[in-house]
Amino acid sequence: MFDSFPKYNFAAPYTAARKYLTLSAFACLGLSLFACDNKSSQTTEKTDTTQVAETQNQAPADYKAIDLANFDTSIRPQDDFFQFVNGSWLSKTEIPDSEARWGSFNELRDKNKSLLKNVVEEALTANAAAGSPQQLVADFYKSGMDTTTINQKGIEPLQAQMAAIEAATSVEELLVVAAEQKKMGVSSFFSLWVDADEKNSTQNILSLYQGGMSLPTKNYYLQKAFDAQLAAFEKYVATMLEKAGTPNAAAVAKNIIALEKKLAQVAKEPKELRDPEANYNKMAFADFAKKYPNLKAERYFNALGANGLTDIVVGQPAFFVGLDNLLKTAKLDDLKHYQKWRLLNTAAPFLSSNFADEHFNFFQKTLSGKKSQQERWKTVIETVDGKVGHAVGQLYVAKAFSPKAKEKAAAMIENIRTAFGESIDGLAWMSEATKVKAKEKLNAIVYKIGYPDKWKSYEGLVIKADDYLGNIQRAYALEFGEDMQKIGKPVDRGEWHMTPATVNAYYNPVQNEIVFPAAILQPPFFSEFADDAVNYGGIGAVIGHELSHGFDDQGSQYGADGNMENWWTEQDRQSFEALTKKLVQQYDEYTVLDGLHVKGELTLGENIADLGGVTMAYAGLKRALAAGSSQEKIDGYTPEQRFFISWAQIWRTKHRDAELQRLIEIDPHSPGQFRANGPLSNFEPFFEAFEVKQGDKMRRDDLIKIW
Repeated sequence: MFDSFPKYNFAAPYTAARKYLTLSAFACLGLSLFACDNKSSQTTEKTDTTQVAETQNQAPADYKAIDLANFDTSIRPQDDFFQFVNGSWLSKTEIPDSEARWGSFNELRDKNKSLLKNVVEEALTANAAAGSPQQLVADFYKSGMDTTTINQKGIEPLQAQMAAIEAATSVEELLVVAAEQKKMGVSSFFSLWVDADEKNSTQNILSLYQGGMSLPTKNYYLQKAFDAQLAAFEKYVATMLEKAGTPNAAAVAKNIIALEKKLAQVAKEPKELRDPEANYNKMAFADFAKKYPNLKAERYFNALGANGLTDIVVGQPAFFVGLDNLLKTAKLDDLKHYQKWRLLNTAAPFLSSNFADEHFNFFQKTLSGKKSQQERWKTVIETVDGKVGHAVGQLYVAKAFSPKAKEKAAAMIENIRTAFGESIDGLAWMSEATKVKAKEKLNAIVYKIGYPDKWKSYEGLVIKADDYLGNIQRAYALEFGEDMQKIGKPVDRGEWHMTPATVNAYYNPVQNEIVFPAAILQPPFFSEFADDAVNYGGIGAVIGHELSHGFDDQGSQYGADGNMENWWTEQDRQSFEALTKKLVQQYDEYTVLDGLHVKGELTLGENIADLGGVTMAYAGLKRALAAGSSQEKIDGYTPEQRFFISWAQIWRTKHRDAELQRLIEIDPHSPGQFRANGPLSNFEPFFEAFEVKQGDKMRRDDLIKIW
């Protein structure tokens, strides 16, 4: 829902697995934050459901399913429904200094962090056995909060790794060092991961992807619109190198940026990376080694622990041609400085304050507009959840997750799935042959709710109370090593790619599954105390969104078994693409920041899922109402109206200008106001609920209905 980061990057916040995007206003479901999940080791523990939180008997005193105080009734709902529902909230809400944006997702995440803090504090007093969830969480947290020790160490935690880079006497030796450091979370030159083979979805395979750039996208290096950010980046690199003791830091910084710019020149833009078929280039490993000889593939991948490779998937062959040429022509000293930079920049947030503050000042202040750092306990909790998230999750669900929430969510999924099937049956643009295949896929979708059936084990992981960076690198190395062992082996379909405490959701096409962590099943998305209309407008729309991802421009290229395949007739595919082209055009017309446009191609998949999500959730609500759900007005609004109000309130968001510019460039999700209004402007039931007439701003002349 939010920002996309390479899977193997310990500096990234937690996210959904690689390119499988989800729903949020910030990154998977809506916010854009992706990071790697902590992969399971071979030993797992059965989830103890007896420890899961019991349902409260009554709603919290401060709970409001819909807060009328957030409305701006001076705005006609027919003119701007997002402003009508959220206008007062927008006018009175200030973005916290520590945030680049603020909205419903952020509010829930912030509330969730307070709950996680309570969980951690209990673990701190547990005096638990080594290796237990309490010990892992408590000592990891202690290490991050011990700023005295962190500041005393300064650059010392990186010295051995810096020395290893300096000792390399050839590009081949440097690549081996880079491989060793990649195992600890330092992503340089390119990205990689282990996941299901997209054309043989029961088996894991190693995939390579473009990478190696420090800035968000290639355009930051190459387009004049980002000249100011690039200049600030050069100053930042020089400052960091100088603090690390690098001679001639300014000149070295220029060489590093020149090298990254060469990678940018052969990389694809985010919208170009949305073509699954183009990103799937499977080849024999021996052929890969011959095609890119300067990568020294056999030695490099052996150093990674990926021994005995037979096949490999290359995401962007042209990028690797450029990288191979760069490794041939670049000076060894420049490549060594680049590797040192990647190490330093990746580790900086977890080093002493002189490095961490500079990292924040550039990436968070300059690129996103934040004014101050979060309270440290919040950032440390994010890191702990990202690295030992299933240890945190076991403690979290015992406090925060109601069994009734899981039961209700499962019932809603089945109801919305049924409505989706009925919608497919009624599609005028799709043939019967393709409808059969579409429903076969729909009915095969697996759902996961709350937390995994088996908790991941961290057996062998050493977490020390005085070694923050070391803890991060060891946790990362454990996950990475486990992933390397999965190459060529069957896919574990029980695996999760988000932690239970993540406020997000995702669809995974190669496993044809939708996943809803416990943390998203909270207000304003879901409450056991809310009426059905509010829950269907919130979590119901999230469910519909994730189901719709299986049928967006990317997900529709995968079959019921998760394999990338064409299950469409030629005519049906053409009809589908004609409809999606209209949606691209609709969102291309939306502007922010003095003419900066939403990128309709980049956001197409999420826009399809938003339109499908609200459509299917509304159909699910109508089924619930027909089955006996209350049809009484609440606060003067009918269930149908409350559904749309609930939908609009989950997208309430404010951005700083710098963050909005960054997100328009990289985020596959549209800004919140367009996620709220865009689908509704195509939706007849919304027109009926709020008497939207022809000519009103909230009603398009050429209505788009896809699913």
